[in-house]
Formats: sequence, structure tokens, C-alpha cells
Amino acid sequence: MSYRFYSSEAITGLPKRMGRALRALFERDGMDKHEHKIDVIDEIWSDDHLPPLDASDEALYRAADTAARECYQFCAELQSLDAIVSAIRNHCDHHGVAAPAGEEESEIIRRAVDKVWWLRGIRKAHARRCEHMAIRLGFTHFKAGAYVSNETAFRQLRRNKQNAKLLASIELQNENGQVYSLEALAALGTANKSIRRDELMTRIRGFEEIAFDLGHVGIFATITAPSKYHAVLSKNGEPNPKYMAFGEPTPRDAQVYLCDVWKRIRSKLHRDGIQAYGFRIAEPHHDGCPHWHMLMFVPPEHLKRYETVITAYAMAEDGDERGADKNRVKLVRMEAGKGTAAGYIIKYIVKNVDGKNLGDHHMFEDGQTHIVVDDLVGDELITPSQRVCYWAQTWGIRQFQQVGGAPVGPWRELRRVKSETIHNAPEAVKAAWNAAQSIKATEINVVDGKRVKTVKTIKQASYRDYLLAQGGPLVGRKGLVKIATRTTVVEGKYAIYETDKPCGIYHVWNPHAVYESVRYQWTVVGAAKAVAFDFPWTGVNNCTKKSKKKISTSVLSPEEIAATAVRLAAFIEKNPQQTYHPTDWSAIDKKSKDLERETDKFATAMNARCEDTRRQEVAAYENNDMAARKRLVTGWADLGACPYPRIFITESDL
Repeated sequence: MSYRFYSSEAITGLPKRMGRALRALFERDGMDKHEHKIDVIDEIWSDDHLPPLDASDEALYRAADTAARECYQFCAELQSLDAIVSAIRNHCDHHGVAAPAGEEESEIIRRAVDKVWWLRGIRKAHARRCEHMAIRLGFTHFKAGAYVSNETAFRQLRRNKQNAKLLASIELQNENGQVYSLEALAALGTANKSIRRDELMTRIRGFEEIAFDLGHVGIFATITAPSKYHAVLSKNGEPNPKYMAFGEPTPRDAQVYLCDVWKRIRSKLHRDGIQAYGFRIAEPHHDGCPHWHMLMFVPPEHLKRYETVITAYAMAEDGDERGADKNRVKLVRMEAGKGTAAGYIIKYIVKNVDGKNLGDHHMFEDGQTHIVVDDLVGDELITPSQRVCYWAQTWGIRQFQQVGGAPVGPWRELRRVKSETIHNAPEAVKAAWNAAQSIKATEINVVDGKRVKTVKTIKQASYRDYLLAQGGPLVGRKGLVKIATRTTVVEGKYAIYETDKPCGIYHVWNPHAVYESVRYQWTVVGAAKAVAFDFPWTGVNNCTKKSKKKISTSVLSPEEIAATAVRLAAFIEKNPQQTYHPTDWSAIDKKSKDLERETDKFATAMNARCEDTRRQEVAAYENNDMAARKRLVTGWADLGACPYPRIFITESDL
């Protein structure tokens, strides 16, 4: 390992805050004590084909542009679609990006030559790699940065702000002439954290109410992954030797383990005739490793068996390790008189959404309770709930999932259907529609001489009534009310394809009677304004005229911009980009077809020659013509063929 990388203020290739912290740690304790961290840094340096951990947005743009150009080069140099697609997939593996999806080769290639597609993939891979390295270097735990490292939290916060600016800059207009920003439209759905939280609580309350009606009991279970999935010991914040010995898995690996455990539990419950329904919540430990909370409802006669199955499968792997019996699975029965199940789980919902009215953010680890407080990262105040959301965004982990019950899709689609549309609908459709509606009214009061608007709920939506209208909490996908779809031709960016788009709801007894929902056709108003940066997309800036009123919208400081410019100039000098032209797809298709015709022509000619030689061989054997038989040996050799049976000629014949 070269010590010249430590001669500067931080460490080359690492974000400044991480580099400074590690450099100070090495100076204080000595490098011999932190041999594993040095090995991780060496691994980071060895991955020189990937963007460095401190890569700026512009560096990621450059990497995406370079990757797209290389895919263009594949199209120009390779002669068959199969070879091009194979090269693209190998190229994606080299960059740690999932290969482009597509039913046809042309769709896959169009994605691969699009630098915007590459930018999305490289950003995702880079963010996950950065956070995984932060976990391995000890920057993700309750003593450093809970749930995610400070670097990941700051980067995700900045990225979310950029996305918000982009959404606010795009305006859409429908066929009625109404114009809204994309940000305002997104706030009307479950992307709005307040709406998401309220809908989750409505659904959980509905499960609890119908469970009470049926006499079912609730049980709250917490399942944790084995110790080898946890990077840090919760008692002292030191690295976990089992984690390093197991290969240092990511939180996504731990999530895969938990999903596999739940698959086995679900299959066993199905074989035993136990039908459970409720909700599952995935949230992180302080070191980023996920664990599951599950609020489920089962008939009382199945409760004991349910607990046995959960415990058995949760403890199947490494169940004999120290502390497993206390920490791997915890079961709490919901008892009457000690609060409702919805009230018990609400803190987990709020904790993982927006933290509204939560108070202290408690974290229970290995028998100890820690309080996660708001943290100042740079100049930004980041709350614990924000950290949890950034954790889910970075690792792509689904936080909430309904288990059992009727699908939520028809519930949301029913809210798009007008009351007059279902006037002659079956009773099940009417009951489901009434259950899904929430009626609110706005009151205007004068307070201290000012008009104050207050929104009051006149009628709340009832998920209990919706489940009853669908056929009960155990109906699954066999509910009475389903989403109606209409086949639509979509002209996408990469392909034109047919897909089924929702258009309303229908009753399963009469699928031809569709009660259509209200939907609008939206078009973009004018040109969308993208989030601006100080650097141009390509290496050439045609807009050289300086404006006296230039306002920088860069998220970087002047010092970071200067440092990035130096690195960018060095990168361009080291990796000059060749001028290229868009691929002529018609020429590629023509070349491919010409090659197929030539191959077919050659194969036909070869078959004809082989058949003619075979006829000559038969005649030579029938006439016992040794001269002809000798000539046939040379003929077969010229053809490169090996007929069966072979021509047998002895040395005396020759």
C-alpha cells in the first residue's frame, strides 16, 4: 500500500469527511490496529474502472456518457444483434449495472446507447457501493451515522432536492386546459408522506376492526437476521468479526435472507391450514441491517401453532449462536385493555415515514435503548426519519407490505369513480365504493382578524367495509371487485408496445360491465427546465458568452467546483473521447441481412457440392473405379467434409 495517498488532508478517492475521519483515526491509533479498514481502502483503489467514492455529479455524467459511447462502438464493430447484446451485458457487469431490459434486441440496444439510462444505473450502483464501503469502514452505526452514513444521507438529501426542483419546473396540461406542476400532481398520491401515512393507518385499522368482528387475535412479531449480517456490535460499536468472516454482506443481502425466511413460514402455514393477514414493516438496525416487524391476525385456535412456526424458521439458521434466543425473534400478543393493535404499530409507521408527532426516536439494540436525535450534516439538519427513508431509497428495500386481505389496487381505483357511474352497479361494487370514499370539508374561521382555513373530515374511508365488500380478509386475489384494463399502444422512449392500462372497475360476476374511472390525458407545457449545473454535459461548451447576471444553481461550493474542475480536466486528458456519429440502424440491418443471404448461399452451394461428390462416390464403388475413388479423397478434403461411411483406401490401392 502506498503512503502517498495519506500525505494530503484526507485520503484520495474517499469523500472528504470520511477521509479526514480515517486519517485522524490512523494517526491516533496507528495503521496496524486498523488493518481491515486499510484492506477496504485498497479494494476501493483497485476498482479504478468504477467512479471513485467522491465522484461528483459531473463525474457520474461523464461515466454514463462514456459507457453509452462504448455501446455505440459495439453496434458499429459487431455484425450480429446477438453479439451486440452479449457485449452490452458484459459491459453492464463491468460497471456493476443491471443489464437493460427488453423483449427484443432493438429495445435492449436503444437503452444501452442512451446515456440517461446509464446515468440512472450508474447513480444507483455508485450510491450502493458508497454506502456499503461506509458500512465496512465503520461510518454506519449509532456512534457515527445511524441507519446510513452521513455521506449517504447528505447525498440523498441533495438528490431529493434536485428532483423536487425538476418536478416543480415541469408543468402539465390536461384536455380540460387545467395546468399543474408535476410536483403538485405527485403530492396528490402516496408519494406525499402525509397521504402515505394516513392510508397505511386506515388499512391497518380496517384489518384490526374486521379481526375483532371475526374474533381473531393479533400478534406482533419481530424477526432479525443472524449476527453475520450485522457489521457492528451493538454494545460497543466495534466491527463484528462474524460479519467480516461471512464476506461482509449488504443490507440487500440481509433483506433477501428475511424474504426467504418468510417464504418458508408462509408455505408452512399454508400446509398447516393457517391463514394469517396483516402488515409487514421493514426497518433498519443502527448499522443498516434490516429487520422485520409484522402485525398479523389469526384465529385464536391457530395462535400457538403460528408462534411455533415463526420461531422455528426464524431460528433455523445459526439459531444456537449467542443471544439468538433473545434477539432473533420476539413475539408480543395483543391483549384487550392494553391499547389497540393500530396504536401499537403507529410508532413504527410514523418512524419510517415522516416522524410526525413521534417525539424521541428510540432504537432498541441487544437489550440497550439508544435515542437517535436530529443531526447536522454540513449545513443540513437531518432527522432520524429522513435517515430511515434514505436507507430505503439507497438499498431499494420495500418498507411496507400488506399480507393477505383484498388487493389495494381496486381500493385506490374506486376513488377515481364518480358516484353517478355506479348508480346501477351491484351491491358489492356500491359497498366497496362507499367504503373507499373519504369526504372532507373546508371551514373558514376568523381568528384575530385573519381568515383561517380548517379542513375537517366528514366521513372517513373504511378499509373494514372494503374488505367485507370484497369477500373478507382472507379473500386474496379472488375478491368480487377488480380493476378493469384497456389495451393501449404506448410509444415509449425505447420501443412501441401494447400494455393494459387501468380504466375502471368491474364485478367478477359480470366482467363486461365496466364502471369507468376519471382519468386525464396530460401533456408537457413548453420545454421542461432541468436542474442546472455549472459544467456542460459534453466536453465542449458552445455558450461561451458570459452573463453579468449569472446565478449559479450548483449544489457544490466554489472550492468543490474548483477541485472537481481539476479532476475533470485530468480525467478528460487521460481518457479523450472520440468523436462519434449516431449509428445508422438501417445500414446495420442491411449488413445483417446481406450476411444472412451470403451464409445461406454458401450453405446451399456446399450442400450441392457434397451431394454431387456423394453421387460420384456411389458410382465409383459400383464400377470399382480406383482412379475415381482416389480423386474423391482429394474432393472431400477440399470440401472440408467428413462423410460417413469414410472412403477406405489401402496403401496398396494408392
